[in-house]
Amino acid sequence: MKKVLMIAPYFVPRRRVGAQRPFKFAIHLEKFGWKPKVITIADKEESLSENEEVLLKNIGIIEIKPPFDRTTSKSIERAKGSDKNNNKKGMIDRMSDWIDKQIPMDTWFFLFLMNYRKVRKESEKFSPDIIWSTGDPWSGHWLGEKLSENLSVPWIADFRDPWTLSELSLRQRSEFSTKMDRKYERRFINKADKLIFTSQQTTDLYKQYYNLPASKTDTIYNSFDPDLFPDSNNKNWDADLNEDKFNIFFFGKFRRLSPVKPILQSVKKLEEIDPNKAENLQIHSFGTPEEDQLKLIRDHNAETYFEFHEPVLPELTIPVLKKADLLLLSTDPSRKNIIPAKLWDYLATGIPILSVAPNPEISDILKKSISGKQFDPDNLTGISNYIIEAMTDRKKLKKAEKNGVSDFTTESSTEKLALIMDKLTSDD
Repeated sequence: MKKVLMIAPYFVPRRRVGAQRPFKFAIHLEKFGWKPKVITIADKEESLSENEEVLLKNIGIIEIKPPFDRTTSKSIERAKGSDKNNNKKGMIDRMSDWIDKQIPMDTWFFLFLMNYRKVRKESEKFSPDIIWSTGDPWSGHWLGEKLSENLSVPWIADFRDPWTLSELSLRQRSEFSTKMDRKYERRFINKADKLIFTSQQTTDLYKQYYNLPASKTDTIYNSFDPDLFPDSNNKNWDADLNEDKFNIFFFGKFRRLSPVKPILQSVKKLEEIDPNKAENLQIHSFGTPEEDQLKLIRDHNAETYFEFHEPVLPELTIPVLKKADLLLLSTDPSRKNIIPAKLWDYLATGIPILSVAPNPEISDILKKSISGKQFDPDNLTGISNYIIEAMTDRKKLKKAEKNGVSDFTTESSTEKLALIMDKLTSDD
């Protein structure tokens, strides 16, 4: 069996979107002739679920322990709760943000650099046939490139999102760090044996900008993994849901990257078209919305339409989503190359999906899987009428649980990755 060394700075038990992609690949690769080993940054605050422990039982993990970590879900919540204007912790946070702004790639680079000798030694023991790294954080690609050179094996760079070509900056960058990011991105693109992106839109963007041959790139979507929810039907969600209402779920919290504005404006439009239908609507999200999103809801006198729940454990995802009458997919209109990760869990539920995300691939995916409809965020009448249609006949739009999602499972996407690795490591 061939071996792949996977560099995934974020990996379970981290509860981040970026941790799920490498995790899902790792637990399926042996089915396709590849034994994985994962290099990741340890998370001291979270723990694996029982099911995750079982799935990772035979997979080696090399953990790099950071002296401190501001990227865990708990540390992020603590930072939000601090008074940045009046206490010492707020000053430290501002200093950390300033440092992060100045450093090319990200500050994890220093952690990888300090631990490189140990990581290389462990990697040499494993003796991989190929290296796969994912970003962001983009310093994961720095580690992938360096290990590839030192171990003389091929390297696949997996771009989870666009890096310097993103239309929406996810964090502030100085002029120096922006310039260096572009330099590093070009270097990684030139050095990698294969570049993988999570949407065709992003693949085409990078191919055109860097004038890449078709053989250099590929697209592997994120995916839904039924192995992550083996006992989901036996799990209960203790929220007090009014089933007499028409319940729209947004499985996340409203924030800058996932704005409330499209659904909020659609609700106000629905009030004009059919006030009785609007009165029966309830929109649920998970996690407290960012302050600007809450303000927008209040400014529109729409608080009664919204209910905010605590985030739920991963194993509760499917039971919770199945309580919905309609599932909302939304992201910032400028993120035209992004397919929101929650789409893949939505696909597995049999609940219709209302997408107001801008990537046109989503429409194709929804049509292929017979799972819902996509609308331009400004098409308020179209969105409102679709909601009315769903409210008028809930059973008409709900489908059997097993629809056309087989092409979007992790097993299918992992098989595609394995075939790429086979080709890169063949003797031909």
